[in-house]
Parts: sequence; C-alpha cells; structure tokens
Amino acid sequence: MKKGNLLAVFGIVLANLVRLPAFGDAGTVEMESRILDKFDGTPYVVDGEEYRYTWKAVASKFTTKTSEQTFPVINVITTAPMAIARQAGDAGAKSLGVQGAFDRNGFNWIDIYPTRSDDADQQPAEIPLLGRTRFIDLWVWGSNLNYRLEAYIRDNRGVMHTIPLGSLKYTGWKNLRSAVPTGIPMVSNITPRSTHATTFVKLRLWTDPKERTYVDIERDKTGKITKIVPFYVYFSQLKVLSDIYDNIYDGDELSNPKKINQLWSGGGAGGGTAGEN
Repeated sequence: MKKGNLLAVFGIVLANLVRLPAFGDAGTVEMESRILDKFDGTPYVVDGEEYRYTWKAVASKFTTKTSEQTFPVINVITTAPMAIARQAGDAGAKSLGVQGAFDRNGFNWIDIYPTRSDDADQQPAEIPLLGRTRFIDLWVWGSNLNYRLEAYIRDNRGVMHTIPLGSLKYTGWKNLRSAVPTGIPMVSNITPRSTHATTFVKLRLWTDPKERTYVDIERDKTGKITKIVPFYVYFSQLKVLSDIYDNIYDGDELSNPKKINQLWSGGGAGGGTAGEN
C-alpha cells in the first residue's frame, strides 16, 4: 500500500477511536454551590419550589433541666463571621445559636434539625439535595471545648449516612468542610428518577467524656448551685457543593417527574386500553 493511502487509513481509524458521544460523556461534571439555609428567612429553591425552615434542637438523656431553663436552647441570632457579614453588605446577617448543658460527662449529644416553617406541627423535615452532593460546608463558632460535629444525609435508597465535620476545639468562627463519600448512591440509574432524592437530615453535636459539659456554674453562700452557665455554639450559612450534571439523550425529558405529570395530567384510559383500533 502506498504511503499516502496508509496515512489516510490510519487517520480514519484514529478518528473513530477518539470520537466522543454525541449527547455528552458520563465522566462530565457540573459543580454548583447551593446554600441550604442562611438562617435569615431566605428560601431555598429547588425546581421552582421554595423551602423555608425553622430549626429545632433535642438532646440526649442527661441534658440539664432547671427551674428556670431546659436545655438545649436554640434561636436565630443577629451575628455572623466577618466573611459572611461582608457578603451580606450590612449588619443583618444571621446565625443559628445553640445553648447546651449536661448533668454528666459522657458521649452526650444535641441534634439540630430542620422543620418546614409552614408546618404547624413542626415535625422534622429533610432538606432536598440536588444531584450528587460532594461537600458539606458551614461556618461554626466554637468556644475551645473538645466537642465534635457531624452531618447526616439520607441517600436515594433511604439509608442514613454520617459525615464527620470535625472538632470544635478552637475559638471563634471557622469554616468546616467535609467531603461526602462518592460511594453513597444519590441519583438512581433507573428512569424516571428524581435528581434530588438525597436529603440533608440534621447536624449532631457530640461532647467528649473527658470534657466539661457546661462553661461554668454559679453558687450561693451555702454552696448551692444557683445557675448553670451553658456552652454556646453558632452556625452560619449551611451549604453544599454538588455535581448536577446529567447525561442528555433522546427522550431524556421523559425522565423528569414534572414532565411526566404534565404529559399524564389528563389521565389515561382504564383497563389497559390506550385507544381504538
């Protein structure tokens, strides 16, 4: 074969070897940062639906209870790390504050979980996550106590997963970020499917058995405890970094639940009959 013909054949073979799929590649990623809650009433929007949350806190068995107060206490506070306050452009940036105290040392915990603001019963609600969540990120104010923080997410099969966010043994604000294991199933390979089947469930704060479970106590002249000074933790701007890429293919719109509802909104003939012959 002549040299020119050989080069032409080689060129055709090489072109076929490197040809890319027409409708996208499975290895493609499209990363997007999404704020789940700023704790200032700003809605979290998914597929055009707005979600607003009111946060609650519940603690393990030995949480402190006095005649004046039952811990934990949770509230939205007008404060934020400087980085968030500058982004807000004013002094109105909010954070979620938690006060806690326990009667005994040990592996005590406080769960901080969302409820839908429009739910009169304030039942626990899970925040929908879009696509494949790769990182969980939030600002946390610590008071140098040897505590640790975890996040909980639920995968698209309903299984709960714990994501360690790190130690709170530091002073002041710190940005905590943790990678979500890629092995957690988040988007079903079966269609039709939802691209936000994974949910954020809650945060959990753990105390260490060797660490104090309050900041201080006040006593009267007889030595009787008159006041428990609780520990404080603040949370600001809970967000996730997600891969929202989805392959494009002929008929991909039939995998969209909203499109399916639109197509079938008129109902269908019963008895398995689709039309006349």
